[in-house]
Amino acid sequence: MTYLFGNILLVTDADLFVIAILDIIILLVVTLFYRKLLAVCFDEEFARLRGINAELFYILLLCLTGLTVVILVDVVGIVMVIALVTLPAAIAGYFTRTLWQTMLAASVLCILFTTFGLAISYSPDLPAGATTIILAGIVYLGVAAAKRWTGAIK
Repeated sequence: MTYLFGNILLVTDADLFVIAILDIIILLVVTLFYRKLLAVCFDEEFARLRGINAELFYILLLCLTGLTVVILVDVVGIVMVIALVTLPAAIAGYFTRTLWQTMLAASVLCILFTTFGLAISYSPDLPAGATTIILAGIVYLGVAAAKRWTGAIK
């Protein structure tokens, strides 16, 4: 059950240290290779024609994603990992035009969802992970509905 749902309230100092190291590695890789990663993500053939080793950067991207999931599954569970990897990025995609804007907005949304999820769950003694996921899901559904009905976003 721990791997499926986890418990964000039982995060240890060692877990936070490992996550901080992972964050530094990801920020470093993205900062150094942003344009190459962007090229590989959107048009692998074009990246190869430009002389970029597309396979190397594709494997690097997969390794960083896999490492993130494996580390976070122990901490918060697979359900919350999937929700916090997909929902904030999907919401940010409605409001941004470039990849770096999407990455920044998704990061901020993750912080907000986690903070407000913990705050909302505290008083009524609800499960913090589930509350965070439900909050993110409600926001996503609201943004998607607003986009569909008004077409005003982006």
